[in-house]
Amino acid sequence: MRTPATSMRTKMQLPQSSALITVNFLAAAVLGACGGEKGHDHGPGGAHPPHEEEAELPGQSVTLWAARTELFMEYRPLIVGKESSFAAHVTEMPSFKAVTTGDVTLTLTYADGTKVDAKADAPSNPGIFRPVVTPERAGPCQLSMSIGGPQLTDSFFIGGCIVFADEAAARKALGEEEETPGRIVYLKEQQWKTDFATIAASEHDLQDGVRASGEIRSVAGREAPLSAPSGGRISLVQPVPLIGMPIKQGQLLATIAPRLVAGGDRATLTADVAAAGAEVDAAKTELARAERLVAEQAAPAKTVDEARTRLRIAEARLGGVRGRLAQYDAGSGGRRFEVKAPIDGTLVALEVASGENVEEGQLLFRVIDLDRVWLVANVFEPDIPRVEGARSAWFTIEGYNDAFTVDDTNGKLVTVGRVIDPRTRTTPVIFEVANAAGKFRIGNFTKVVIATGAPRKGLAIPESAIVEDGGKSVAYVMVEGEAFERRPLRIGVRSNGWVEVLEGVAAGERVVSVGGYEIKLASASGNVPAHGHAH
Repeated sequence: MRTPATSMRTKMQLPQSSALITVNFLAAAVLGACGGEKGHDHGPGGAHPPHEEEAELPGQSVTLWAARTELFMEYRPLIVGKESSFAAHVTEMPSFKAVTTGDVTLTLTYADGTKVDAKADAPSNPGIFRPVVTPERAGPCQLSMSIGGPQLTDSFFIGGCIVFADEAAARKALGEEEETPGRIVYLKEQQWKTDFATIAASEHDLQDGVRASGEIRSVAGREAPLSAPSGGRISLVQPVPLIGMPIKQGQLLATIAPRLVAGGDRATLTADVAAAGAEVDAAKTELARAERLVAEQAAPAKTVDEARTRLRIAEARLGGVRGRLAQYDAGSGGRRFEVKAPIDGTLVALEVASGENVEEGQLLFRVIDLDRVWLVANVFEPDIPRVEGARSAWFTIEGYNDAFTVDDTNGKLVTVGRVIDPRTRTTPVIFEVANAAGKFRIGNFTKVVIATGAPRKGLAIPESAIVEDGGKSVAYVMVEGEAFERRPLRIGVRSNGWVEVLEGVAAGERVVSVGGYEIKLASASGNVPAHGHAH
């Protein structure tokens, strides 16, 4: 069973067993209009419609929180023999949306253990269950409630209560209505239909730090642009590489058939071999004839030397054309250059298609090892001495609600730059970060805080709960299910998505962590109720 997590307000003196109930005094006229059992009646903009002057009893309310459930319940004072309708607003957490299925059982337990149960088999409206209790006798009591269904199962100890003998006894005990100035109304129906969440202010490990802008980059040496080694026609391997696919070192990605120069086809090369062979034969014949003539002293001796030189030239030419033909045949019809990945990584760029002609040096692929990345923070010149030797940091990326942490378990400081950028007056501070989950993308813009100083405990709320209003930092505190207060804050350290609160919010108070701007708009609209409403 859960106990209430809300402040108590009452003007009557309850017995010790009843000290946990929250009593919210409502205007008599409100009870007349909102007291029906068929709806959660509000006028336009959430305000209550006009009421006639009626001497109705003030209503009561309680707000409780459990791990997965928020209960805001309104009801009339309990009077013997009269039906008391309860309006239990049940919110599922952490979605902070209305519970739309299941049933609710409300139990009234007298001091002697006698119980009176009331059950609502389904919500009358999304999120609102309406059990009705008819007390049998006067006296102190306790209330509890259980919720069951496919959406959630939970139970609450609501707290002490009193069953009055009649209305006169209730009026004497409850007294007159008390108005609390500065309250902002934001109905459950509004909360359920918008992005909305609350969280209790609590202690957190806080650490001061230097704030900087940053960027996710690839680790030096772990990015490989692959260019064409030669001009020609490219053929991608099958299956065709796709952006985002993992790549292994040495994996073949494509081949390139180089362009054929003049005379580079096989037929021409074969003819060149035949022609060179004929030249060799002719040179041999000429050498034999020169040797015979010299032997017969019919020609000078240098004739033989000239013939031998021509033969060597012809043989060299024949060797060259035979080599080109053999090289051509070794490639199954021609030379082909292979394009292979030099590192393990992820294919992040594919710049060509099969059959396309490429030029020598043209970028074809880009492979990056994304298992680890660099977080490059640009730290302003005056802050550089504070980050020397830093070992941890945290950063946020647009689109992710939570901050990411860099510490000894998943990263390390690589370097603190030694050169100041003359334009920005910053120097890079680089952390290497594990990226096994693949959330970080090269080029992500980040907001970085580099931790400095020793960590300490402090009362904190999420950064998302801070709303700038008139140049001041404020938070909106839920004082009960549909009532909020604007609290100016004095803040301290900002640490890993949390903000230290020195003044303005107490431990355990629930601040609006999502939807604070909507509460601000509700406040600006002038919809500040002097009272609540009951059903």
